[in-house]
This record gives sequence, structure tokens and C-alpha cells, in this order.
Amino acid sequence: MRKIGLLLFIIFITSNPFFSQKNHTRWTYEYDQDMQVLMVYGRLDEGWHTYSQKTKKNAGPIPVTISINKNKDIKVVSKQPEEISPSEKVFDKNFESDVYLFNNIYIGYIKIKVKRPTTISGIVNFMVCDDTQCLPPIDLPFSIKVVP
Repeated sequence: MRKIGLLLFIIFITSNPFFSQKNHTRWTYEYDQDMQVLMVYGRLDEGWHTYSQKTKKNAGPIPVTISINKNKDIKVVSKQPEEISPSEKVFDKNFESDVYLFNNIYIGYIKIKVKRPTTISGIVNFMVCDDTQCLPPIDLPFSIKVVP
């Protein structure tokens, strides 16, 4: 009986948003049929930021990347997103280097040719920080139905 109680407690702790790791970013996706792009939007909580691909690889922080799962009904034209929202160059004392970051919103896109109606799925990988801490990089799965 104790094992069942312990198991239920662990399930409660890991599924309760209060106890789970917050990523401080809400992501949304849409397919623009005219431009043939998968648009990716990230809205960041006040005081939190994420990093641009312009940040040098050895600087420390993990930039936003998007991986698209293989799918015979689509052709991924660009491997990494084109970043539309402006990034800010700052010297980050935690990483002791210049970094490029997004403070309020992230907007990017990946060029994709869709051959027939399908579901695009993948993972957004990103890292968020505030002025005092960084959370470990997060892999966030997504999927979106699209039509050509």
C-alpha cells in the first residue's frame, strides 16, 4: 500500500505545474501557405530572454534551434530558422562574452515545401535565462497540420 501511495505522490509532483520546471516561453506555430514557411513564435515571460543563432557557438548559451522530423510529404528547404525578431547584442557577465538575445518575443521561420496534406512535427530546443539564473536547455516537441 505504501508503494502505491509513493507512486501516486511522485505522479502528482511530476505532473503538477507548480513543481515542474517552467520554461518561461509559450510557443506557437503556423504554416504560411503563400510563403511556404513554418512560422515559429515564442513569447517570453517578463524578465526572461532566449538566445539568437548569432551568438558564437563557444560563448556558452544555447540558441534557439528547430528540428523537423522526417516526413515524405514535405521538403525542408532551410535547416535552421531565419530569425525575424530583432536580437539585442549584450555582454553577458555570466558567460563572460557577447551574446545576442531576444527579450520579449522570438519570431523565426523555416522554409518548407508541402507536397500534400500532412502533419509537420519536430522539436524546438532553447535556453531561457533571467538576470540571475539560466534554466537547462529545453526540448519542446510540436506538431502542426498543414495543407499545400
